[in-house]
Amino acid sequence: MFFCERCETSFNATVAAASGDCPRCKEKEGISIPLRFRLFEPSALKVAGLTPKRSDARVERDSVAK
Repeated sequence: MFFCERCETSFNATVAAASGDCPRCKEKEGISIPLRFRLFEPSALKVAGLTPKRSDARVERDSVAK
């Protein structure tokens, strides 16, 4: 899933491949905001017992999940 960091709208791969920029921000305000790839939604990580980390760190499981 791809999303816009500015308006937080999510888009599928087809939309991301077609433009690379957020179509809503471009249409409404005339600005180009690159779409970012997000593998999992933060809420899905929380349910799975995972803590989101920056891309330079690994995702670790909570010790309670064992």
